[in-house]
Amino acid sequence: MVDESSTERAVDPLSGVLEAVRLRGSVFGAGELGAPWGVKTPGLPELVCYVVVRGAAHLAMIDAPRDEIALSSGDVVLVAAGRAHALRDSPSSAAVAFEELRRAAGPRRGPLRWGGPGPRTTLVCGALALDEAGRALLGSALSGLLHLPAEAAGPGLGGVLGALASEVAAPQPGSDAALTRLAELVFIHALRASIARGAAEVGWLKGLGQPSIARALAAIHAEPGAPWTVAALAGRAGMSRSAFAAEFRRLVGEPPLAYVSAWRMRHAARLLEDGRLSLEDIAAKVGYGSDEAFNRAFKGWAGVPPGAYRRRPAG
Repeated sequence: MVDESSTERAVDPLSGVLEAVRLRGSVFGAGELGAPWGVKTPGLPELVCYVVVRGAAHLAMIDAPRDEIALSSGDVVLVAAGRAHALRDSPSSAAVAFEELRRAAGPRRGPLRWGGPGPRTTLVCGALALDEAGRALLGSALSGLLHLPAEAAGPGLGGVLGALASEVAAPQPGSDAALTRLAELVFIHALRASIARGAAEVGWLKGLGQPSIARALAAIHAEPGAPWTVAALAGRAGMSRSAFAAEFRRLVGEPPLAYVSAWRMRHAARLLEDGRLSLEDIAAKVGYGSDEAFNRAFKGWAGVPPGAYRRRPAG
C-alpha cells in the first residue's frame, strides 16, 4: 500500500529532481566581446550556460541549422552536453574554436577582451557538470537548447543575474567561488522559469508544468520504492486512470510505470554511489522484493550489475 502521509510531506517535484543529481557549476569566464566576434564548439562534455549581461548575440546549433536564436541583454540559454553550436555577434561573423578563446583567457582576473572595434557584448559562459545519472535525467529534458528571454526571467533570476554582472565587472577575492554558486542558481532559476512558461517540448520538465502530473511526479520522486500502479498515481493527480495515463505519456513522453522504473534505477544508482547501504537494503528501498529481480532490472538499465556499478571509479 502506498503511504499517503509521507508523499503529502514530499518536497516539490523540481527539488526532488535536483536532489537526485550531483550538480557542480563552474564558470569558464566572462568576455567583453567587440563585433565582429564568434566562437564555436563541436560540443562540450558539460551542460553549457550562457548569460548575456549586456549587448546582444546570435546562437546557432551547428547540427540543427533551424535552431537559431537571437539573444539580448538579460537572456539566458542552456545548451545540452555534446551539442555542436556557435555563438556570434551576427550570423555572418567568423567563429574561432572555443578552446582557442579559452586559452586566450588564461588565468586572468576580469573579463577577456576579444574581437573587433564594433558594438560590445558582455557574455558569461559557465558549465554545469553532472554525474552519469544526472546527465541521463537532464538530457531527457534538455535535448538541445533552452532559451530564457530576459522578460521571462522573473525577479528571482533577475537578482541572480545582477549579482553575476557585479562579480564579472569587479572581481574580488572569492569571485571564482561566487561565480560558481551563481552559475548553479542561474540553472535552477532557468528551470523554474521554463516550467512556468511551458518551454520544454516533452519530458519530466514539461510534466512539472501541469499541476496534476506534477503531483504524481512528486509522489514518485518522494517514494520510489512504493508499489505504484497507474490507478494509485492517477489518484494523486486527481484524474481518472485513463485520462492520467494519456496525459502523462503526452507530456512526459513515456508511460507512468516506465517512468517509475527509470526513477527507481536513478535512485538506486545514487545510493550505490553513496556506498553506505548494502545491495539488499538498496533493493528494498527502490521497491524490489528480491536481490535477483533488482540485479536484473539494474543491469538492464545501467548495463552492469549493481555491484560492478558501485566498484567503478568515481566520475
